[in-house]
Amino acid sequence: MERISVIALSVGFFFAWAVAQDATFTVSLDPAKPAAGEQFVVSFTVSGSEMPDTRSFKGPDVARFVVMSGPNVSQNMQFINGRMSASITYTYYLYAREPGRYSIGSASIDVKGKTYKTDPLQVEIGSGKSRSQQQEEQPSSSVELGDNLFLRAIPSKLRVKQGEQLTVTYKLYTRVNISDYGLSKVPTYEGFWAEDFEMPRNPDVTSESYEGNQYRVVTLKRTALFASQSGSLKLAPLQVRCAVQIQSRRRSNDPFDIFNDPFFGRFQTAEHEVASNPLTIAVDRLPDGAPEGFAGAVGKYSMTVSLDKRETRAGEPLTLKITVAGAGNVKLLVMPKPVFPTDFEVYEPKISDEITRDGGVIRGRKTAEYLLIPRNAAQRSIEPFAFAYYDLERNSYVVHRSPRFEIAVTPGKELASGGAAFAAKEDVRLLGEDIRYLKLEPGVLVRHDRSLFQDFWFVAGLLLPPFLLVGALIYRRRSESISGNVTYWRSQKAGKEASKRLKNARKLLSGKNSVEYHAEISRALLGYLQDKLGMSTSALSIEFAVAQLKERGVEPSLIQPLEECIQRAEFARFAPGGDTQEARRDLLDAATTAIGNLEEALNKR
Repeated sequence: MERISVIALSVGFFFAWAVAQDATFTVSLDPAKPAAGEQFVVSFTVSGSEMPDTRSFKGPDVARFVVMSGPNVSQNMQFINGRMSASITYTYYLYAREPGRYSIGSASIDVKGKTYKTDPLQVEIGSGKSRSQQQEEQPSSSVELGDNLFLRAIPSKLRVKQGEQLTVTYKLYTRVNISDYGLSKVPTYEGFWAEDFEMPRNPDVTSESYEGNQYRVVTLKRTALFASQSGSLKLAPLQVRCAVQIQSRRRSNDPFDIFNDPFFGRFQTAEHEVASNPLTIAVDRLPDGAPEGFAGAVGKYSMTVSLDKRETRAGEPLTLKITVAGAGNVKLLVMPKPVFPTDFEVYEPKISDEITRDGGVIRGRKTAEYLLIPRNAAQRSIEPFAFAYYDLERNSYVVHRSPRFEIAVTPGKELASGGAAFAAKEDVRLLGEDIRYLKLEPGVLVRHDRSLFQDFWFVAGLLLPPFLLVGALIYRRRSESISGNVTYWRSQKAGKEASKRLKNARKLLSGKNSVEYHAEISRALLGYLQDKLGMSTSALSIEFAVAQLKERGVEPSLIQPLEECIQRAEFARFAPGGDTQEARRDLLDAATTAIGNLEEALNKR
């Protein structure tokens, strides 16, 4: 008898069964008589050889209990005398707050169009220790996530002036194992202008002490905020969804099943959503008495103004360049507007900015370039103009003034000394084009009595568009056919996607997070099989993937290394602590070689 035990990778993984026989659907309780506050397990198991409709599973009403996790799905497959049987188990981890007699209703599931139901289950809850007492005695059996997993929004300050930079850092604190996480709701910053700092794709995990406890900490997001109004402004929380691995202490009757031994524990993955603490920021108004040229800039700035030349001819352009640089909300800076002579043609300025976010401070420069065209010959000047800002270090307004620019405009080539003003901007662009030179030679002469259809290029020009149209239609249909074939594209890109994940794993090789490293290896291997074989997530299993590879003619010698790498990665992921740096590197090299050999073999077919 050959027995293969499959560890569930995620909810919804199932497999195909071949030989038909009647299904059974049963319910079990462990322990038989739980106490109040004690976790117990209710399992619903469907067995047989027909594949059930997993979407049809309807669990019982467990509203009277506290649901720690569930329904969690696990599978088991057996081969006996060449015949296969299998089972799927839906597990709930529950506890009751008060002793008493409880009833758990029926669960149902469909198998080949037939509905199976379990009998109602009576649960006798006895008196026992409180939940907090049990938490102290067995912290690993049922973790209270409120104290072991939370999200903090940490502001750089709680009182700022209007327009002053405020930095909010969002950190995830955990003392439990997290296999994955992602932002589920990004906060809105009403009354603020927000600038996000760039975060690494794989943030570092650090250790930090908070309120007397040691936590693993990941910085998820850092945002610079600039208040656009005064008053008491509230920041909405950030929400993060985490896949938490909860360890249970369920004891197995199988003496060879070491993974269910209390020493190793059993991990169940459950989704848990955490939200950051709300923040209230006090924003003070800027003091009265703002000087001329102030348009709301707060921080520390400098201004430079330059004119490309002081002497020019009428009709020739000048460029005035204004640059404001410093620390603050550079993007929203209002650039100063000079006053130009009335006979200067002035174009809309070209505005550009460069922003840096180094050191947790928003810095940069903003530039305005004016194109000026003097119309008349005369001595002209650009009067000084001001740029003002509120300096946070000095707690006062600061004004920068430009120099006075004297410009000598001499007559242009096309103008008399007195000069006359042009009518519009288009005149400048037409200068030098109002005189057409005489042609001294006739050039090439063409007979007009010749038929156009005797000209090769004319005939080719008539026939080419229909051919191009037909070719475009054929190309479009082929592109639509290929793009609509999602399985084809996934298969073509499977190797590249696996290579990216293995590169990420190589970056994690030198780190201390063994679980994340082996999880990345596992995602690379399983993701490759899923994409290459065109399998859905719910249909993926190692045995089914191996069978598909053999059907495609892949040699067993190429399949076995891949299967061994998956098993090594999963074992190290769910039972961390026994691996070494050399073992990790060996696993990475073996996974890279296995995928490369398999990719080469599949592409030849």
